[in-house]
Amino acid sequence: MKHLEAIKQMVRNVINGFVFLVLLGSSFVCEAQQKDRLTKEQYEVIEGAFRNSGKDQTRIFFQTIDYKSWVHLLYGDYYREDWGIALCSFEDSKLEQAIDQLIDHVRNIQVKEFNPSKLGKRFVLVKDLTEQPYLSLTEPIIIGDYSFVLFKYPNSESLEVQKKNEKGEWVYEGSIPLYVVFTD
Repeated sequence: MKHLEAIKQMVRNVINGFVFLVLLGSSFVCEAQQKDRLTKEQYEVIEGAFRNSGKDQTRIFFQTIDYKSWVHLLYGDYYREDWGIALCSFEDSKLEQAIDQLIDHVRNIQVKEFNPSKLGKRFVLVKDLTEQPYLSLTEPIIIGDYSFVLFKYPNSESLEVQKKNEKGEWVYEGSIPLYVVFTD
């Protein structure tokens, strides 16, 4: 009888261990899936970037882009001055610190598909690359009270900088034009 009880206990331990491993594995899968999605706050940053645009409709590419080489432009002498970068001033030293940290965060941006139900009604998602004009965005990068989103149009790129106000809303702080192609 003792032998039978010991075997039953071993079987229970194996089953419990298996259940634990399955639950642990599923939590890792859920966490990995979350990293593939934009957060609620990232959607709020996107909404804030267009809050005062005056447009009824904004056409954006259906997923974020992982274009990363633009960040190096922020650290050269061409854009950076003691007082700020392009149209963004360093009146708040936290903005300069956030920009200094930006390069580390840009390395981790990923391509993430937008969830239409989490975007405002003004946004129209474009999948066909021949449909013009449309805007491509990187996933919003949030560092402290500042957020950064690269806006990439066919003929221009700029970095939109927003700051979280006292109400918790993301509001325009400045823009850093990275390049513009003028056409006739």
